[in-house]
Formats: sequence, C-alpha cells, structure tokens
Amino acid sequence: MASIMGLIRVGFFEDFKGADTLLIDVNAEGLRGLITWVREVMPSSRQIPLNDCPGVTLQPGTHVQASCVRDDAGLLRTGERAFAWRRSEDGWTDVVDKLAAMQTGGCHQYLDGPRDDVQVIASIGEYGDEWWCRHGS
Repeated sequence: MASIMGLIRVGFFEDFKGADTLLIDVNAEGLRGLITWVREVMPSSRQIPLNDCPGVTLQPGTHVQASCVRDDAGLLRTGERAFAWRRSEDGWTDVVDKLAAMQTGGCHQYLDGPRDDVQVIASIGEYGDEWWCRHGS
C-alpha cells in the first residue's frame, strides 16, 4: 500500500484576501507534518527555515525563518519576499490549535500574530494543482 505524501505549498501573494499574504496550502498528511514541525520549533530559540519542514515547497524567491521568542510578534518582513515568523510559546500553541482545527478538511485559518507585517493563511482543500500552476511561480 502506497503512503500519501505530505504536501505543503507556501507562497507570498500581494493583496490576497485583502492584504499581503503568506499562503500555506496543505493536504491532510502535510497538515500533520506542519503541526509536528511547529511543535519542534516551539522549544527552540534558534531560527529554523520553514523549508526544513518535510514536504514544504516554497514559491521561488520566498524565504521564511521561524523562531520561538519571548515577545510574541507574528510574521515580520525582513526583505521583499523574506520573513521572520516570530511567535512566543503561547503564540505557537495558538498556531497548532488553529491548524489542528483544520483536520476536518476544506477550510482555512488566519494564523494571526499581534504585530504581523503580512497575514498568514493556512488552507486545506481550497487551492489545487491548477491554481498553484497559474499563481504559484
């Protein structure tokens, strides 16, 4: 029996859903992998590239570094398409809770931080291969 591959597509889109947005699109296995990865980021104070998460494909030119910090911030822009995702332990717990709520499929969550420069939307079952082919590169 073949296993289902985790899929996590990440892209930055200007003026998407009313604001500049980092879109994290997952399938069911990718969602489980993303939750596991966030739980691994939580106890670490070092910056961890999002592309270290198994199954992640970043849109060309997009870079995201995640870290657990004392003062919860959110997704901060560090370059044109470069970001520092800086959340406190409580902030990352909120992200995990919102991601876990998506396990029913076909929905999205806003992974808001207190001082986001760019909004973060996680989605499952809303954007497919055709959409990513048209908009993702």
